[in-house]
Amino acid sequence: MPASVGAGWSSHDRLMSAMRGEEPDHVPMWQLWRNRDVPFTYATQSERVEAVLSLGIDDTLLLQPPLNKTEHYDVNRILGVEITVRRVQDETERYPLLVKEYDTPDGVMRQVVRETEDWPYGPDVRLFSDHNVSRSKEFPVKGPDDLPRLRHLLCEPTADLMAEFEGVATSLRQDARRLNVVLEGGWTALGDAALWLLGTEALLMLQMDQPDFVGELLDVVCEWEMRRMTYLLDAGAEVIVHSAWYESTDFWTPRNYRRLLKPRLKRMVDLAHEAGALFSYICTASWQALMDDFIDLGFDSLMGVDPVQGSADLQVTKERLGRHMCLWGGINGALTLGHGAPEEVCAATREAVRVLGPGGGFVLYAVDQVVTETPWSNVESMIECWRDVARYPVG
Repeated sequence: MPASVGAGWSSHDRLMSAMRGEEPDHVPMWQLWRNRDVPFTYATQSERVEAVLSLGIDDTLLLQPPLNKTEHYDVNRILGVEITVRRVQDETERYPLLVKEYDTPDGVMRQVVRETEDWPYGPDVRLFSDHNVSRSKEFPVKGPDDLPRLRHLLCEPTADLMAEFEGVATSLRQDARRLNVVLEGGWTALGDAALWLLGTEALLMLQMDQPDFVGELLDVVCEWEMRRMTYLLDAGAEVIVHSAWYESTDFWTPRNYRRLLKPRLKRMVDLAHEAGALFSYICTASWQALMDDFIDLGFDSLMGVDPVQGSADLQVTKERLGRHMCLWGGINGALTLGHGAPEEVCAATREAVRVLGPGGGFVLYAVDQVVTETPWSNVESMIECWRDVARYPVG
């Protein structure tokens, strides 16, 4: 640990202290990495953690449920459903179409996407994916008849899959202890899953016109995710991380958030808390109208306090939420870190720590990721300026 920050605390204890609203030895710094090239490469999570810790900043290990986290759920490995994918040429379409059909005991569910030049999955289609949203001609869920079919896809893992999961969990627990880092579980999804299954336009319309159907869909997803949460919690996950990029007021009216998402989210939060784990909520924009709801729900962390693209007023956020949950963020990753001058990055770092750091319950985080294109000189500037101001007491 650099002498300018302080030594003695493990990354595990520092992050857990911050997530409990306390002041650790210094403000933790954590980052979501999408960069395998500079300044380090890694083949496994544990190798990444070792490299990140060597920079003097914090990292976590993520345990994913059987068949992967929601967005990467490997539906092709489930049993009892015949799955086919075929490529279709349609003269009215610019791109070939990939048609994926799931023949379940309750009928066929089908999704169709346009195979653009940058399609990342080859001759296949994922059930849940951001890549589907802009390319789909037909989303998998169209109405109530598809819900029984969906249940066959969101099924219990087989004994072999559970054995595979338990092997991964054992290895990650050992590495978490060896490296002294937090073991997270996730990512779960609810509103995100609804958007991936219905499409943006249908989600916006159906929550107004057919809220009971949307609630039934959310129940199917919520029950499945809670079963998967149980596997994660039983395996030792200390924090459940919930993906909520599509749970903001860009996609749900506040009224529909409260009547459709909130009661189901509460069940998930309570399940984590009953197991002695924390619940971390990732939402990076348009969440300000929901701050009282976040407090009611009992989130332990809000990941995504972005003062630029997320329009988060740091002072207001600290005043409204800082006594109730840990705030992760303070810096914008895409514009400030990605395109700003080093002195702008340093100024943003100092301001984030000055406003959000006092009293604890803060993790410095450039929202929402470092990518290959992010100038490493800017990352270094952020780290160096953080080292100068991070020691508690701050401000």
